[in-house]
This record gives sequence, structure tokens and C-alpha cells, in this order.
Amino acid sequence: MKVMKLFQYVLFLIPVGLFLSCSDAIDPNMKNDFLKRTVSPAIVGESVEFAYAMGTTTGRLSTAEAVASIPGAQNTGFGLYSYFTARGTMNVDGTSYPAGSDIPLRTVQEATTSGATSTATMMEKVDAHYINPTIAFGTSQADLIAATIRYYYVVPEEARGKQVSFVFSSKSTNGERAEYKTQSYNVSKMDLRRLIAMKSEATCYFSITDMKAYTKEEVDAQNLSGKIDFVYMYQAQLNGFTYGHAFVSPGTESKFVAIPSAIPGGWTKNKTLMEKRVDVRDAQLKGNIPNVYIDDIDFETLDLSAAVDYVLTFNTEEGAFMKTADGKYAAYIFVNSLSADGSMTVSIKRYPL
Repeated sequence: MKVMKLFQYVLFLIPVGLFLSCSDAIDPNMKNDFLKRTVSPAIVGESVEFAYAMGTTTGRLSTAEAVASIPGAQNTGFGLYSYFTARGTMNVDGTSYPAGSDIPLRTVQEATTSGATSTATMMEKVDAHYINPTIAFGTSQADLIAATIRYYYVVPEEARGKQVSFVFSSKSTNGERAEYKTQSYNVSKMDLRRLIAMKSEATCYFSITDMKAYTKEEVDAQNLSGKIDFVYMYQAQLNGFTYGHAFVSPGTESKFVAIPSAIPGGWTKNKTLMEKRVDVRDAQLKGNIPNVYIDDIDFETLDLSAAVDYVLTFNTEEGAFMKTADGKYAAYIFVNSLSADGSMTVSIKRYPL
């Protein structure tokens, strides 16, 4: 009965939704499993989170290890905390948690990463409630025999457009070991940048190549006009029509340009194809749910044959697909926020064509 009881408690530790697929059996007294918590595309510079569950029926947990097929970027490694769900209101270390909250509990004594290998040295003892939820929190300590810990893989430039896989393993103080080899995961070719501030008639010149907004002075000083894909302009109306927050290509027709002085005559005037979308709220750009994402396939199949080179009357949480005039990049520009003083904050996903 000891094995059955232990893994009743292990299931208490594992996040809801963790599939109970078979790990690579090395020692019968060690079990492990994993869940890829991140469902968004893996993009260079972004973190991919895993939950790694392990348990032993002999001794206690000693170490956990994750080996990536491509070494991760800085900050790749195990977190120090596991989490359990509060069944009722709980007060832990001076913080009150309502029922259903995830409560952090330190289960990793030390975490290190060297090259492709991340290691977690486990705590010897934890609050007994974490191992057995029928024991009141704060009443006793128990040997750490089961835990679910977080592993964070920060996608490196070396992985762009490739596949990456992982081998998770754990050991007990008795020297027994469990191992789990994951599937391979695609790494996107996209780049992402969030919350870029823009201001009409100021920081209003946007380069998809640079994923950055510039002032006119910066464009002139750095000879960047050939890189400018659109200009952000704000004006309530133009010739009796609603204009609002708008993106216009430097090379668009003058009748769509509310502020002619914003596009000097001597500049390179790119004509950037644009298609407004009111229904694409990418969670990586928006910063919260729903879990809807633009992925590589969306850019690979993007058809802008009927697009124009301007977009008018943007509202918050709308956006536009674009292609640069030189055909090097496709992009999606998402409007995070805007205001009536002619300010806008945008985020971008960019894909090399």
C-alpha cells in the first residue's frame, strides 16, 4: 500500500491536466512525469515553462536534472518553488490565500545551469501538508519524497527555426533514478517586441526591420527613411470623414495623409501593404488571455494581394498584418492602447520571408 499512497499524494502535487504517460523506467521505486505549461509559440528570448513531477518510495528526493538538446539562453533553469492548491483560505508566511490559489513552497535548495544541463538540489524536508494534504499546514515537517518543480527554458538565438527537446531525470538519496525524454518542439522564426510607445508628430515613424519607432530627427540623423514602413498619425477627422488613429505608408496617396508635413519630400517613400484586423488578439502581444496566437504558419500563408497601404480608425486591441515593401518581412502590429492626445502603444510579431 505504500506505493499507492505515495502516488495519491504525488497527484495532489501535479498541476491539473498533466498526462500520466509512461516515463523511461530505470528504477521501480522512482516515478516521474512532465507537463509543458507554455502553449504559446516558442520565440527567441521568450521563456518556455515545464512542470516536472517526481516521486520516490525509498529514501527522499535528492536531485532533478534537465538537459536541453540546444543550450538555453540566460535565466534557463529550475525555479526554487513548488506549488500546492489551497483547499480553503490559508495564511502562509504572513500572506493570506483564498481557496483555489496556488501557494508557493520552497522545495529546491539550490538551482544551477551549466551549458545545456540544469540541476536542482532538493530540500531535505518540507511542510508535511505538501506531501499529504490531510495534515494541517504548519504543524509538522516531512521528508521530501515527491515534488513538482518548474523548469524554464529561455529560447536562444541558436534554436531559431529548429527543434528542441529535453531529457528530465531525478534521483533519490538511495541512488535510484527516473528519466523522461520529451518530444521535439518547434522553435519559431518569428521575433517579438512588446509595448512600443508611439506619438503622433513625434515618435511616429515605425521600422518593421528594427521593430522600433523613431522621431523625425532620428530618421534624418541616421538616414533611416528607407527603413520606415509606416507613419502613425492622429487626427479626429480629415475632409469631413472620421480619421482617428491611423497608419499610413510613406508612399501612400496624399488624400490619406492627415499631416502632410510628417512625410518630408526627400525621404524614401515605401508602400507597405496593410490589412486591418479587428479579431486577432494574440495573447503574447496582448499580454493575457484568450490563448490565441499568431504562429509561423499564419505568416507563411498570409495573402495581402487585396491589401492597401494605409489603415484608418484603429481602436484598442485591433491590429494590422503587413508586408515590407522590400519583401523581407511580414508582421502583425497590435494596438495595446491609445489615447485622444495622439498616443499609442503597440506590440509586434515579425517573420522573415
